[in-house]
This record gives sequence, C-alpha cells and structure tokens, in this order.
Amino acid sequence: MAVVRTTTTTRNPVYGPLQYLKGVGPWRAQVLGKLELHTIRDLLYHLPRDYQDRSTIKKISQLAFNETTTIQGQVKGVRVVPGWGRGRRWGRGGILEVLVADDTGTIAATWFNMAFLKNKFKIGDEVLLFGRIHERGHLQIINPEFDILSSRGGDEGGDEGESGSDGKHEHKAEHKHNNKRGEVDERHEIHETRAAEPSLSSKGGIVPIYPLTEGIKQHYLRQLIRRALDDYGSHLEEILPEGLIKSRELVPIRRAMEDAHSPESMDALEPARRRFAYEEIFLFQAALAIRRQKIHTEPGNAFRIGEKIDAHIRGRFPFRLTVAQERVVKEIREDMEGPAPMNRLLQGDVGSGKTVVALYALLAAVANGYQAALMVPTEVLAGQHSRTVDKYLAGSKVRTLLLVGGSSQKQRKENLSKIKAGEVDLVIGTHALVSKDVEFKRLGMVVVDEQHKFGVLQRAYLRHKGTRPDVLVMTATPIPRSLSLTLFGDLDISIIDQLPPGRTPVQTEWVTKKMEGQTYGLIREELKKGRQVFVVYPLVEESEKLDLKSATEGAETFRQEFPEFKTGLLHGRLKQDVKDVIMNDFRQKEIDILVSTIVIEVGIDIPNATVMVIEHAERFGLAQLHQLRGRVGRSGERSYCLLFADPKSADSRSRLQTIVNCGDGFRIAEEDLRIRGPGAFFGTRQHGMPDYRVADLTRDVALLKTARDDAFKMVENDPALSKYPLLKKTVLDRYTSRIILSHVV
Repeated sequence: MAVVRTTTTTRNPVYGPLQYLKGVGPWRAQVLGKLELHTIRDLLYHLPRDYQDRSTIKKISQLAFNETTTIQGQVKGVRVVPGWGRGRRWGRGGILEVLVADDTGTIAATWFNMAFLKNKFKIGDEVLLFGRIHERGHLQIINPEFDILSSRGGDEGGDEGESGSDGKHEHKAEHKHNNKRGEVDERHEIHETRAAEPSLSSKGGIVPIYPLTEGIKQHYLRQLIRRALDDYGSHLEEILPEGLIKSRELVPIRRAMEDAHSPESMDALEPARRRFAYEEIFLFQAALAIRRQKIHTEPGNAFRIGEKIDAHIRGRFPFRLTVAQERVVKEIREDMEGPAPMNRLLQGDVGSGKTVVALYALLAAVANGYQAALMVPTEVLAGQHSRTVDKYLAGSKVRTLLLVGGSSQKQRKENLSKIKAGEVDLVIGTHALVSKDVEFKRLGMVVVDEQHKFGVLQRAYLRHKGTRPDVLVMTATPIPRSLSLTLFGDLDISIIDQLPPGRTPVQTEWVTKKMEGQTYGLIREELKKGRQVFVVYPLVEESEKLDLKSATEGAETFRQEFPEFKTGLLHGRLKQDVKDVIMNDFRQKEIDILVSTIVIEVGIDIPNATVMVIEHAERFGLAQLHQLRGRVGRSGERSYCLLFADPKSADSRSRLQTIVNCGDGFRIAEEDLRIRGPGAFFGTRQHGMPDYRVADLTRDVALLKTARDDAFKMVENDPALSKYPLLKKTVLDRYTSRIILSHVV
C-alpha cells in the first residue's frame, strides 16, 4: 500500500491529500482540484456519470461505418507512417497503424501523433479494441482504446515497412518520456502518453465514463481510481448508521464503491446506484432537518389574530375567499399565532389568489404593531402589487410605500428614513429591499413573491432585517412533489388548489405557418370586441446567431398587420419610467396589442386581455408557457393562448402537445421536470439546490421520501447528531455555508 501524507486530523489515510497518490503529484493534483477532488476519498466518490457496455464483441465483417463498437482480433502487422497535418509532420514520429484480423476480415487500428505506442504491439498478440469505425480507403478504427489480451511473441520492432532508424528514435523517445520528472513532464504525460494508452480492462466489459476537466482523460482517471480502490478501498468508512443500511437494504459502502466503479454487469449497477442515491438525498435532507430544527426552536413573534382583526382584514376584500384560500389562511394564522417563526411555502397555480392570502398575513402583522415587507422580482410587478394593495386599503390607516431601484436619490433617502423611523407599515419592493441601507424599526413579517427568482442569500438578508420575523415565500410555478421535498424540505407547505369563480379555461392552440393567416383573423375579431392582446417573443433585438423574430421586429410586424389598432413594445432594457408609462397605457386600454419579452411572465394582471400570442413557443419551457398563458383568462370572457411554433425535435413537439392538452399546472410541472431536469426547471439554477450526481428526482421519488423521513426522524431524536460524529461532520462540511446558516430557502 502506498504511503500517504495527510494534513487532516483524522488518521484514516483515505482523507489524505490526493497529491501523494501514486500517479498524481503536485501539478496533476492542481488539475484534479478543478473537479473538486482534493483527497483520496474525494476521488473514490467521483462516481461515473455513465457507462459503456463493451461486452458485445462484433466480427469485423459485421462492422458499420460511424458505429462505436468493440472488436477482438490478432495483430498481423505494425508500422509507423510519416504523416503531415496543417503543414507540419505529426509530432513524435507520425501515425501508428496496427493491422488486426479475426476469422472474417481485417481492420487497421490507427493512432495519430502516437507512434511511440508501436513497441506495445507484437505480431500474434490477441487484442481488444474499442472505438469508432471509419473508411478512408480501407476499414479503420480511429484512436481506439485497447487491451492486449495475450502476447504470442513475434517481431518487436513492427513490420518490414518500418525503418530501423525510426524504430530507434521512437524507442528512445518513449524511454525518455517515461523517465521524465517534474511539472512539465506531468502535463506532457497527461495529454500524450496516457491519452494513447487507454485500457479496456473492466469486469464484464462495462466501462465507466467520468466527469472530466481540461487536461484529464478518461483512461487516466479510470487507472487512478482503480489504484485508489485497490490501495485505499478497505479504509472507507460508513457514513450512514448501520441500522439504516440494514433496514433499507442498502449495499455496504465498500461493495457499492467497487460495483459503481467496476461493475460486473449492468444489472449489478442498480444496487450501488440506489445506495449512493439514498446517501446523497439523506445528507441533504439531514441538513434541511437541522435548519428546520434550528428555526423552530427560536423564539418568534406570537401574533394575536382574534375575531376583530380577522373580520377587519376580510372586510377589505370585496369577495369571499375560496375554500382553498380559507384552508391556507387557517394554516398561516396558526403559524403566526405560534411561538416559533413561521417558515412556510405557499404554492398556487396562476390566478389562484395567492396575493390575497399573502395580504392577509401582512395586514395581520401590521395590526399587531409590526412592519411588513413584500419582495417581488421585477419593478413592473412591484408597481402592480402596490396598486392592488392601495385599492384594497383605500381609506385605511395602513401606511404603504413602494421601494424600487429607479427612485431619485432624494426620494430614496426620504423613503429609507420613514422605514427606519417606523413611519411606514407595509413596504413593497424589489431586491432593493435587501440593500444594506434599508433598515426597519420593527419588521415582523416577510413575504417573498415568486421566490425562485431570488437567491437564498437575498431572502436571508431580508429576514435578518427583523427580529426573527415570520416568513412566507410564494410561487405561481407549481413545483413537483419530488423537487418540493428536495428544495423546501424544511418549510411547511401550503397549496391553493382551486381557482376563484369567474376564471375560465384558456383555449390553447398550436399555430403552424399554414395557420397564421387564419389565426390573425381570430386576433382581429377579439380586438374588434374591444379586447387586448399580449404578444411575447424570446429575444429583444434581432440576433444573427438565432433565427428568431425579435420583439422589436415583431412589434413592427403587428403594426403592419393591424394598422387600425395601437401596438406597444415592452422589454427589460427600457428604463423603468418608460416601462411604467407603457404598462399604464395598456392598462388604460390606450394600447391594444402589447409586444413584449418575458418581462410580463409573472403577475401582470390585465383582465381585458383575452389573447396571448407566444412566438417561437418551442424555445420556452413548459412552466414558462403555463405562466404566460396565465396572463389571460382573468375575466369571464373566453380567452386564447396561441403558440406560434415550428419545432424541429420530437421533444419540442411533445412539449407543445402537453401544454395544448393540459391546463393543470402541477401536471405540467411534473412533465417539465422530466424533460428538462431539476437544474433547469426554474430557468436558472437554484442557489442552495443539492448537487445530486446520482439521485434522479424523476425516478427516485419513493427513495427521496424514504431518505427524507429517515433523516428528519434521526434529527428529531438527536438534533446534534451526537451519536453519529462522522455523519455530522460530513453534513456540516458539505452544507453549512449553503444550507444551515441560511434561514430562508
């Protein structure tokens, strides 16, 4: 076993620096660090992202061009051919060509710029090759990976076509290369020698494919991990408690590690994959459980919400709450009246009435003498919320303020002074709320709308501006159960699963090129009725890189197509005061057709708009399409969502068909997660999202629930994880900065 120097406090050599593993060294350790591989244990946990099944060996006569396959045969000839590329000779002696034959034919195995390999092959050797098949005058397999299965002797120097001087030169070059030391030589070896010596050795012909970085090759990583397994695999410690391993029938760590890196068959992979998937989920859920425990043990603000306050707040709404809204209000009220800070996620489909429920919580806090804050992702949405709140609070004593980034310096200074002095009860704003100069006198309630648009730290900063305020985060993007448990496992979750009366289903149509003329007729009919139209484009200006109509070009198209109606243009690059004027004109029906980018995706409420046109709809995700569709159908009038699209792929066509046939946001979200994966579900990767490398949230839902239940139960029984020191250390090392020290998801 290799001797490992370790800088850690543990005596277990598996935690030793990767630099001292044979075959690494200082420079390679630096390169491997780009993959976050710093210790031998890190290397062992660098699990394959995929596998190639090379167990099926094809006869040479059965080969097809461009296929990637495995061949077995006998070496019949070895030669080095002088080669030229880009005006220069191939470095290190030219092109190596090895003729290999089986009982059905012959093929040339060709390596460019790697002639030094010639001494590895002897006439009569039995070899295994894996690579892509080409035809360049004759059958070739280019730069294949290889194994020499058996050596039968023969002429060491290759065939008669190779000159003796070239042979000496190559032998000398290889000898010199193998005896070099130091940083430059390590780099050279990674890129050249190792690149030319990939091994196919694996149990059952199943070859792992690892995540890489520049300067590291697959074969090098395979050899390195194999060496680490052989020398240090026995030092691996179980992170998971023995009781869980037995009760959940998990493969022990050492066996799982061996099967993951060197499986005997594809079937042997699943138990190992399940073990590592469970471990990933369990560790993250344990972190969430610790944070939940921390928040729930803190003293909060126990609000008093009696019948008088409840009736006063309800009196501000000119309608009765739906059954679903009543249920959620009850859950929120119980949280607010409890001793611990509320930490709740409110989900609801587009138009389900989340804003009213949030306003109930905000006003309940104000009625108890606290300040409240509502943070939204865009200034357009902040302005709309401000107008909605002012409408509900007309004639009341509640003092509201809109705080956005576009205010003048003088106005901002006055606003900040009022907030700090407690002269404002309810502040509505964008991320400007989390600026350092924003100070509250007594912040007791925080509501974050469209929470996925904010980073975890932004939400934490806002919470920390008060004394353990209650927190309600909302989303109109329905979140699949698996993703909800993953991202929000430490939050209580409320769902509004009912639309208010008067909301009519939106008729969704996929519009092809042939249907555009007919569709324009439908749009004109709606405009003649006095209705309004949204038109959404994925780009602001024409792009040479993407063959898409831009919003600016589209606005001109609609002006020409509908000259008798007023067309406006709205996009994110406009100044805020210009945006406000355009939105106000549209709201006041002075604009009939609003051409826009996805700046209107969230929260814009124009009940008179009955048509949503989405250009290049195949470029949008399902959740985004559903959000955009939700901008219409907000009155009792029949409304339309028209998807202008010419999809090229089967996935795009399937996505469009899903949105046409389904109006259920949660079903759409499940499909969106399946197609795009969790990292892209919200359009941008969530800060604080677990880096699952093995667990698949679309197939491991049952495993996710099991691991979550196990983790939460363990933390409930042992909040400090004092019985499991190694587990505790692993959780804290991995998630402290990302999860535990941030109080709001």
